Amino acid sequence: MSSPTPTPEEIKAEYASSLADLTFNSRPLINVLTMLAEENSSNAKVIVEAIETHLQKVSTDVKLPILYLVDCIVKNVGGTYTQLFSQNIVSTFCNVFKAVDEKTRAEMFKLRQTWNDVFPQMKLYAIDVQISLLDPAWPVTAKPPSNSIHFNPKFLKSNQPQAKAKDETPPILSTNPPSALDKETLMMQEKLIQKQKELLELQQKKLELEVLQTKVKLQEQIKSGVLPVRPQNILLKPEVAKQLVPALRRGDNAATPTAAGCHTEQ
Repeated sequence: MSSPTPTPEEIKAEYASSLADLTFNSRPLINVLTMLAEENSSNAKVIVEAIETHLQKVSTDVKLPILYLVDCIVKNVGGTYTQLFSQNIVSTFCNVFKAVDEKTRAEMFKLRQTWNDVFPQMKLYAIDVQISLLDPAWPVTAKPPSNSIHFNPKFLKSNQPQAKAKDETPPILSTNPPSALDKETLMMQEKLIQKQKELLELQQKKLELEVLQTKVKLQEQIKSGVLPVRPQNILLKPEVAKQLVPALRRGDNAATPTAAGCHTEQ
């Protein structure tokens, strides 16, 4: 007499029990858990639930091996598993990133770069945007969704008006309402652009302060007569020098018309 077929909840509990043994990065155990997932593809939903629930509960040093298991399943089994993991992959990945240390984050970056042909670009873009808000060094390499507006950060550096296109016909906008994920991604994108704008403003203020400090220092040297004979010995940042030279020329014409003590010819 054959044994009764286990229920989905029993399969979930049994898989969760095996999953508890994955306490470090063990390739053999990850392979075994991947094969178990493949054997229970008809119950993929409860397997994915078991993995995602377990990932939330484990300590930070175990989270990366669980992500490696997810990676192994979607790459070697795929199908329904890829669709199910894709639903929460953004929050799953970002929550792990928030909890782990820098070394683990570096490994997560390597893992993320292998997903370009695994998960939908929309999901990968959402991951990149949200992680870049946590770590500005994280590059946004995924393509933005087609129904979102993508801004080039370099655009913020220029105040020049864009030339009008020859074709004045307004673009046809999609009438399909954006999904909740698209709205979340757009919000994150707007926050990222705002952060980049604030960073540019801070850099500009820092540059202006350096120019002012250098100008004051040189003018004091001019007044005291201790300005070096060869001004080329003064090391300035290129961007400071570009703004400083015109300013000093204006200052010399106004405050020191003769400037006899600053003659550089020998």
